[in-house]
Amino acid sequence: MKFLKQVQAEMAKVVWPDKNTTALYTFVVIVISLFVAYYLSLFDFIFTNYGLNFLIN
Repeated sequence: MKFLKQVQAEMAKVVWPDKNTTALYTFVVIVISLFVAYYLSLFDFIFTNYGLNFLIN
């Protein structure tokens, strides 16, 4: 029980972000994830179509 009381005391100290901040950070994470996915898929496309053909021929 001592552990749970300590956890509760520590959780009371946490400053939780408001709704707008959470929405903004979520949007930023989604945009960055989409950018990285596009970037990696572009390199995958280039290496698959041109890199392997160059090595084989």
